[in-house]
Amino acid sequence: MLETKKNYEEAIAILNKAAYAYYTLDNPIMSDSQYDDLYFKVKAYEDKTGHIDPVSPTQRVGDKILEGFDKAKHLKKMYSLDDVFSEDEFLEWAHKIQKEFPNAIFYQEPKYDGLSLNLQYEDGKLIRAITRGNGEIGEDVTANVSYIKGIPLAILEKSKVEVRGEVVLFKEDFEAVNADRVKSGKSEFSNERNAASGILRSFDSVQVKNGRLRFTPYSLGEHSMNFTSQRDEYEWFLEQGFVNWNEDFGLCHVSRNPEDLVEDYYKIIENRNSYKMLLDGMVVKVDQKHLQEELGFTSKFPKWAIAFKFPAEELRTTLENVVFQVGKTGAITPVGIVSPVEIDGVRVTRVTLHNFEEIERMDLRIGDTVGIIRSGDVIPKITGVYVSERRGNETPVEEPNLCPVCASPTERREINDSEMSAVLYCSNANCPAVLKGRIEYAVGKKALDIASFGEAAVDELIDKDFLTKLSDIFRLDLEMLLQLEGFKEKKAKKLLNAIEGCVGIEAHRVLNAIDIPNIGESASKKLIRAFGERIFSGKISKEELLSVEDIGETAADSIIEFFSNIENMIEVDTLLEILDPQYPEKQNTSGKLTGKTFVITGTLSKPRKYFQDIIEENLGKVSGSVSKKTDYLLAGEEAGSKLEKAVKLGVEVLDEEKFFSLI
Repeated sequence: MLETKKNYEEAIAILNKAAYAYYTLDNPIMSDSQYDDLYFKVKAYEDKTGHIDPVSPTQRVGDKILEGFDKAKHLKKMYSLDDVFSEDEFLEWAHKIQKEFPNAIFYQEPKYDGLSLNLQYEDGKLIRAITRGNGEIGEDVTANVSYIKGIPLAILEKSKVEVRGEVVLFKEDFEAVNADRVKSGKSEFSNERNAASGILRSFDSVQVKNGRLRFTPYSLGEHSMNFTSQRDEYEWFLEQGFVNWNEDFGLCHVSRNPEDLVEDYYKIIENRNSYKMLLDGMVVKVDQKHLQEELGFTSKFPKWAIAFKFPAEELRTTLENVVFQVGKTGAITPVGIVSPVEIDGVRVTRVTLHNFEEIERMDLRIGDTVGIIRSGDVIPKITGVYVSERRGNETPVEEPNLCPVCASPTERREINDSEMSAVLYCSNANCPAVLKGRIEYAVGKKALDIASFGEAAVDELIDKDFLTKLSDIFRLDLEMLLQLEGFKEKKAKKLLNAIEGCVGIEAHRVLNAIDIPNIGESASKKLIRAFGERIFSGKISKEELLSVEDIGETAADSIIEFFSNIENMIEVDTLLEILDPQYPEKQNTSGKLTGKTFVITGTLSKPRKYFQDIIEENLGKVSGSVSKKTDYLLAGEEAGSKLEKAVKLGVEVLDEEKFFSLI
């Protein structure tokens, strides 16, 4: 029995050290019986005193089946990386940065093919682990990370910090994991990446414990430390107890010469099969932290980093048939059915054919031998036809005269903003496929985000005529849902609760859900910010619409045409009455900064996002670099090269006082 709190804390430290040695280093420092004996002493102390340290090993989920994962918010957004696939594209990106910042140094590291994970530490203790999700919110998988090798439960740093990295499965462990699944009567994972995702997000922590997963860090999220370079950051990871699983890379190569990194890229490709884990490319970052700050971010990617992806693998197969899909706009898209072929561990049977003009350009015929590629998560596509291997029994692909879903006549419509001259559409505005597509989009993450609403449920509800328009979702009841295949009372009530949870949702989600052509998630946010509830009135002029960033002629015409339809207006009014959406607290429809482009630099009294929001709320635009088109530079302390460039170009420079005087 542990007598004092000090004895208890010392025992926890020993157990966590033993767990780290066992799970992370594969080098046990005590026997299982010794570990268990000390573990139960800790447990007895906690039961007696009621005091439980957050990093106590008793707080790890053992052999439990979890019901589901809660959602959790990242302290700082997790961005994706922009991709390039050729040497020319990579050098163009690097030289563009060096043109603005001649002293830029580049840092390269391998791009692991796994599942991104965000670890949150406070006071040196791991408090939460969250999958990347949509970059803002992910799944809280804290219960499942205790047995992932390479994740320390405690680190030296005591401030609040987020460590981002990749959860991977070694190639040598993949076969053993699948063998265990077969013994348990489960299906095999198709590749190491799918295995890492499936194991980490499993509700069965026994599977996680036996899953052989490993974690490798690649960046920081929220933190208050002052690193001068990416190299310093990586050194910090190793000091805190994280592991470099690919020692072949050492500390990653740094160079002022982008061509040196191209050489690294080809060396990695040459040796990719010898590395312990799957790689799908090389990540290159600007090494200097102050330049990363200067370059900033787009809405999706950091401008100071790029993913230099490996070339897609091309394989040959046979085009067996072509089927036709009808999307939410009524557009009819051809899809190729090919003889099964495996690419990167994924069994491919369907490929995108894009459109009928592409089929005609390639002279593609059913029965042809074709080359196909699949790169990363990109849908497989045909790269070309082996015409020389034709046997004479191949048949042309004919455009359908009737919709494959409702048998209504098809029609070609001219497309102005496209490389295609026309697209084939179903002429029936009430085609069931169109309704299914629109509702599936409306309940998705970018719109109403009704998590429990699967595609199968949408299809069946439409087939039973329970859904004839979007607002019918909010008239569903328990009796209707119990008629669906696979729906018991618990599942039906869960869906009804999720639907009810839409009340009070953000207004931009409602605007996105009603699915105005050419208006997506980003445009919806900008329109709500610019006009608030007026956007739903149908009384905004084209001139006003065109004043909003990224709203062009086509989008403005789509908005006006949509709200000129009386049936659309009735549906929108119904949805607004049911949902009572919330609008941004700060609205400024006067557009005091309309058409003005700002660049923000230096250290200001508040985070840059604060000033960016003010500019955009006043219908201005924020850019990442100074040019002749820049109207104002908002400059704080240590403004650097952007200030010099602004002065040289004659751009008006504002401090915070002058900035606020504008609005």
